Amino acid sequence: MQSSQFLPVIESLATGTPGNLVRQTDAAKFLANLKGLEKNQHRIEKIYEHTRIDTRHLAINLLTEETVNFSREKGTIEQRMQMYEKYGLPLAEDVTRRVLLAASEQQKKHNPLSTEKIEDSIGLIVFVTSTGFVAPGIDAQLIKSLGLRRNIARVPVNFMGCAAAMNGLRVACDHVRANPEHKALVICLELSSINAVFQDDLNDIIIHSIFGDGCAAVVIGAYEPEQIQGRGKFIIRDNFSYLAENTEDGITLGIRDNGITCLLSRQLPDYIESGVGRIITNFLNSHEITKEDIDLWMVHPGGTKIIEKVQLSLDLNDEQVADSWGVLRQYGNLLSCAVLFVMERMILRLEQGCETQALKPNKSGVTRKNAAALTGLAFSFAPGVGIEGILLEKI
Repeated sequence: MQSSQFLPVIESLATGTPGNLVRQTDAAKFLANLKGLEKNQHRIEKIYEHTRIDTRHLAINLLTEETVNFSREKGTIEQRMQMYEKYGLPLAEDVTRRVLLAASEQQKKHNPLSTEKIEDSIGLIVFVTSTGFVAPGIDAQLIKSLGLRRNIARVPVNFMGCAAAMNGLRVACDHVRANPEHKALVICLELSSINAVFQDDLNDIIIHSIFGDGCAAVVIGAYEPEQIQGRGKFIIRDNFSYLAENTEDGITLGIRDNGITCLLSRQLPDYIESGVGRIITNFLNSHEITKEDIDLWMVHPGGTKIIEKVQLSLDLNDEQVADSWGVLRQYGNLLSCAVLFVMERMILRLEQGCETQALKPNKSGVTRKNAAALTGLAFSFAPGVGIEGILLEKI
């Protein structure tokens, strides 16, 4: 049987955050009273208020004099990468253990006679990050600590920003299609706090106000169509990638001597508003469906302007992107992890049998009543601006 007949399925999904909770109001007051930010001090509290973020989870406490002094030192890139490993490994290990346990439980549920350990079935691990670089990487350490196969394939996805989870899922889907006896593990780990700086620069202040830390992991399997019936899982039907024209300055990632930096163009919201609708409409047309056929909109919660401009470009109401607003409010922008946090919220609600925004009328008056058959679209933004996404279907 040809491997193309197999369909990639989301077996399990888990997320996690560091234990250090920071309230946005406290962060705003701290920064507004910090010495050395006189040029932009009058803007700080207003900037933080407009983020619509209530809390963020950070690996390190940024609201201390000690952290501020360290962040202002030159030549700290090596120390910051060591911090990424120190704080990132325990978080990634916890989230990965939980996603493997969930996948194992699903495996036993649908095949009680199977004696294969889930750890032995993982044939590929894709490790995604834009906030830290370590080699041998955290993925290599997880192979040892979690007892994964030593002949596992490893693929790192670095510096693709907020869209990197979509890149990781694409690689995972290709692997399980070609090797349906395997499952693939995608891990996204982002620790923006270790790269924080407290300079009197407007871009740095904006970056400091929106990014949070977190980890998300997904197990992808592959099945023949008849095997999927009754599992209640999401099939990843297709993926898309498009680098919008003349947007090279939209999102720029770089490395400086005191950490990894992100530069956001003032034109970024305009790039998103003008490009998203056209790009996604063309992709949906290739599948002979329209925006009205999408029940679940998993929009990257990158910030207030990001979500708002997506809504304008795709003509989506607040209810259709409620989970994106919810993740932004609770966690901030988690880079590659963020859209997976949104996806997890939607999946959990569906599994619990609760009504979702997808089951309410959209702007065209269409009401989806069959929660057992839903179509979803998840997408995020890469440096460029690139738009990366996946088309999902729950049967």
